[in-house]
This record gives sequence, structure tokens and C-alpha cells, in this order.
Amino acid sequence: MQVAERLVAALERRFALAEASAADFRADRKGSVAVEFGLVAIPFLALLFAIFQTALVVFTGQVLDTALQDASRLIMTGQAQAMTAANFATGPNGVCSRITALFDCTGAYNAGTLQIDIRSPSSFANAVLTSPTVSGSTINWGTSNGQPLYSNPGTSQIVIVRAAYLEPIYLSFPITFMGSNMDSQLKTSGSTTSRLILSTVAFRNEPF
Repeated sequence: MQVAERLVAALERRFALAEASAADFRADRKGSVAVEFGLVAIPFLALLFAIFQTALVVFTGQVLDTALQDASRLIMTGQAQAMTAANFATGPNGVCSRITALFDCTGAYNAGTLQIDIRSPSSFANAVLTSPTVSGSTINWGTSNGQPLYSNPGTSQIVIVRAAYLEPIYLSFPITFMGSNMDSQLKTSGSTTSRLILSTVAFRNEPF
């Protein structure tokens, strides 16, 4: 009988100690901030990087738009009559001479990830052009060989100048938010690594 009583008393003491230890554990807040930060750090950093990547795409598009508009004045005023496609893209007064940041314009042109397409429709009503498509790292302009067209429009002609650039997407975000997959929205269909940035300028040449 005494042995049983001792056993019960010992178990009660152990349960009491365990309950006290559990209470102390619940009350101890040391390290809680580190644990909470660890839980939110990954989604927070992913969102931050996604914002940076999206901003880089937007700013790159703006820089390309401005450079193409400025360089297109060479065509409008007849100064590009003797220029080749390479001269218009990477020459001293070409598109790349007006892009000094965000991406290597000349390197992209030489690698084929930046391409210039210049066409002269007979009227603005006929100036309906389909956007180029992307397959991997190749840009297809819908021509017989998939390459862009380059012409030197004459005086008073209608001109459509387009520049297509494959902007590398350095981070992947395979997350679906509100029914939209962030990864597929940021990358162009047909490519798993890039987004196609397309700039277009339409005008009529001056009577040079």
C-alpha cells in the first residue's frame, strides 16, 4: 500500500514539474521574432524581387521607346537613306547610341535579342501589323524567313518603325495570385526566360 502511495506521489510530482515546464515554455518569448521573421521572410523577399523585376521591365521599355523615337527622326528627315539596319541600330547616331543604361543594347543586337523592323505601308489604314512572336530566344516577325524587314522609305512616305527586345527575366515566380499566375504574366508566351518588349513609332516622312 505504501509503495503504491509513493508511486502515485512520484507521478504527481513529475506531472506537476512537466506542467510547470510547459507553462514556462509558453511564457518564454525569446526567439519569437526570429521565428516569425523566418516564416514571412521568403514570401516578403519574393514579392520584393518581383517588384524590382517588374520595375526593370517597365523602365527598359521606356528607355527603348525614347531611343527609338529619337533615332527615327533620322528616317523622317532623310538622314538614314544611306544607313544599313546595323548602322541604324548600333551606329554613332543609331538607337543604341541613345541607350546608356539598363541593358547592353549593342550586345543584344549582335546576339539577335534586339531587332529593328522598318516598313512603309501604302496608307495608315494598311498599317495594321501583327506583333512578332517568340520561340525560346528567337523573335519571329511573321515574314517568310521570320526576320525583320528593313527599308529606306522615301520622301513623304508613311513609315512604321518597330524595335523588339527580349528582356531577360532573372527570377521565377510560379505563384498564382487572384487567379493569375505571376510567372506566366511576366514572361512572354513562347519563352521561359524572357519578356518581349516592343516599341513602335509611326509617322510620315518629311518632303526632303
